[in-house]
Amino acid sequence: MDLRQLRYFKVLATLQHFGRASAALHIAQPALSRQIRLLEEELGVRLVERHVRGATPTPEGLVLLDRASFLLRYADQVKIDIADLAASPRGLVAVGLTPALAPLLFIPLAEALRQRYPDIRLRLVENFAPALQDALLQGTLDVGLLSGPISGAGVSAVPLVAESLCAIGPYGDMSLGEGPVDIGQLQQVPIVLAGVPKSGVRLALEALAAQQDVALQVTMEVESIEVARRLVARGFGWTVHFAAAIREDLQAGRLRAQPIRGLKLHRLIGYAAARPPSRATLAVIETLKQVARDLAGTDQWPHSSLLDAAG
Repeated sequence: MDLRQLRYFKVLATLQHFGRASAALHIAQPALSRQIRLLEEELGVRLVERHVRGATPTPEGLVLLDRASFLLRYADQVKIDIADLAASPRGLVAVGLTPALAPLLFIPLAEALRQRYPDIRLRLVENFAPALQDALLQGTLDVGLLSGPISGAGVSAVPLVAESLCAIGPYGDMSLGEGPVDIGQLQQVPIVLAGVPKSGVRLALEALAAQQDVALQVTMEVESIEVARRLVARGFGWTVHFAAAIREDLQAGRLRAQPIRGLKLHRLIGYAAARPPSRATLAVIETLKQVARDLAGTDQWPHSSLLDAAG
C-alpha cells in the first residue's frame, strides 16, 4: 500500500464511478481497477461494491477513506513544511470549535491569520468537545478547543481560559437576586438543561448538584444553547451555560447571566500527541492564544479569565 494507491482509492470512493475516477486521475480505467484490486488483496477486504451504476464504498472502504484522507493531507503538509522552512507557514489547518464559541473566536482568528500568515487556509468544524477530541484522534482535525480535564491518552493540550458557568434567565427576572449565586439557589427556578449528557456544561453542573445534594427542577433538556436561550426568553425558565454564548442578548438587555460559585470549566487547545503539528498548525495555536488574550474578561467573552499557562 502506497500513497499513490490511497490517492486513487480516495478519488474512486468520492466519485463512486471507475470511469469518472480514471478521467479525474488521468489514468486508464483498467490501470485504476488493477490498483484498487491490489489494494483489496493486500488488505484482505473488499473496498468497493461494483455495480452497473458505479462503485460504492463498503464499510471497510469508508474506514479506509477516512484514514486515507488524513494520511494524504498529512503527507501534503510534510512536503510543504520541508519545502518552506525559511518561508511563511502555509497549508490547510482544520480547526474545531464548539458551536457556542465558534462565532466568538473564529472570525478574529481568521482576521489575525490573514494579516500574519496569509498562506494558511482554515477549515472550521463545529461540534461539541467530546466529538472534537475524537476527531483529533482520528486525524480529521488539527486543532480543537476542548473542555478540561482531558480524558484518555493521545491528545496534548495547551491551557487557554477558565470560564464560569452562569445561571441564565430573562433580564427582568430577579428570582436569584443579583450577582453570583450558589448552586442551591437554582432549586428556586425551573431549569432548561442545555448540553450533551455526561460532558462539558451538563457534566459539571450535575456533578456539583449531586455533590451538594441539590435537586434541580429540570423541565426540559436540549443540546443547543441556541434553543435553550430562546426557551428562556419565552419564559420557560432558566438555563446554565457560558455567558459568551448569549453575549448579544446580554448586551441588548434581553437576558441576564449570573456566575455560579464553584462552577468553572477550563478551555484547552488540543492537538494529537502522536502527530507532530505542522508549522501552520503551530501558527494557528499561537494565534488562537493571542485571540484569547485579547478577548478574555471583556464584554465579548464575559466571566472568563486566562489560565496561567496560556500566556
